[in-house]
Amino acid sequence: MLQAIIKSLRTRSDLKAWSVRHIKTEGAQQYDLHDSVESKRSVENERFVVDVLRETPGPDGDPTCGASSVTILPGGDITGALDNVALMAGLVHNQPYDFPEAAPLPEIDIVDKQLKANPSAAAERILSQLKSVASDNPQVRLTAAECFAEAESVHMVSSSGIDAKQVGTMVDMEWVFIAGEGEDEVEAFAMMRRRRAADLNLEVEAARRVQQAADILSAGPPLSYRGPVVFRDATLSEALNTLVIQTLSSARYKYTGETQWDIGEPVFRGEVKGDPLNVWANRQLPYGVSSNRFDEQGLPAQRVELIRNNELAAFWASQRFAEYLDLPATGQFGDIELAPGSVSADELLNVPHVEIVEFSWFNPSAITGDFSCEIRLGYVVEGEKRTPFKGGMLVGNLLDALADVRWSSETGFYGDYLGPTTARFSELVVAGEG
Repeated sequence: MLQAIIKSLRTRSDLKAWSVRHIKTEGAQQYDLHDSVESKRSVENERFVVDVLRETPGPDGDPTCGASSVTILPGGDITGALDNVALMAGLVHNQPYDFPEAAPLPEIDIVDKQLKANPSAAAERILSQLKSVASDNPQVRLTAAECFAEAESVHMVSSSGIDAKQVGTMVDMEWVFIAGEGEDEVEAFAMMRRRRAADLNLEVEAARRVQQAADILSAGPPLSYRGPVVFRDATLSEALNTLVIQTLSSARYKYTGETQWDIGEPVFRGEVKGDPLNVWANRQLPYGVSSNRFDEQGLPAQRVELIRNNELAAFWASQRFAEYLDLPATGQFGDIELAPGSVSADELLNVPHVEIVEFSWFNPSAITGDFSCEIRLGYVVEGEKRTPFKGGMLVGNLLDALADVRWSSETGFYGDYLGPTTARFSELVVAGEG
């Protein structure tokens, strides 16, 4: 059917450019309740995604360009779908641009070979490991868990000469631990996504969630606090994968005027008191969840240096906004990578501080960086003493916090983040009681 779609697209004189992606997914899903398997199922999906550009006169008569997309299922009406997508593209009037040309593609490690060979066995093995960890910790109960394991293949062909293929795997899993009884019952919820099963690191991650569930049960109320605040591991990854850096370093938002960042200029509005910030947007990260050989436009994977020593080094840009701003087209953002610091995590933690390990939701403003986020679990740390608390709000500005932070020399990989395992922000506020 792919060839039939391509043949039909090549006959369309009303289209400026087109691409089609043949996407096939094969996988398995398993749901467990307590110690038993609730259900298993195999999943297969096949679709053809067609993107088109069409040039039409704008309201003032000048040339404009419209884009639209349509998904065609196997056996679907090709002619009718292409008529509709061309019609929709003709209703859009943007500044003209084109689809990217064919270019050499890198080889990126994004396949878990065991998972690809047998997704069902991989899902069963992952959940079995989780249940084993839970059974070794009687202070909690595993009430529910699910795992999706899949392999996806993409074959892309475009009018500009792209003819490329890639295969990737993905594991998505969720689970709930319960601690306590009756009115004192609390839960710890976990959600993870990785390209390969080994990167789930379940023995460590599940044990951490076990401890969190137990600590939430005994946690006291939050006290008002201003001072050093620590993020570690998955919590740090979550904080840095909010949309602040991605938005402010985007060519699209530069074009619309929503970011004030400029290449060669500082990304911070005040004095930098902490370690320098060095950031890459990386689609070449081995087993990164957003890594790929090529993105939805066919642009090759890159490792783009965004921020160098606190200054913007480049914007990440789709083909459209790269043409508008006369910038190199980098493709999708990918995963985030940070340079390590110069001191150990132990040294960073060797001062009294508050550590936040879980938020209800960490959601700074993508434009300003301001945040006021509810704390699900944190610790007041003084030497070896860790006193858990829950509730209250962490208040601050992510950009100001990044201008006054120390990074650990140790690094870790968390699926969508490669960088320091520990960050100590010099001064943030916990709004609590008293």
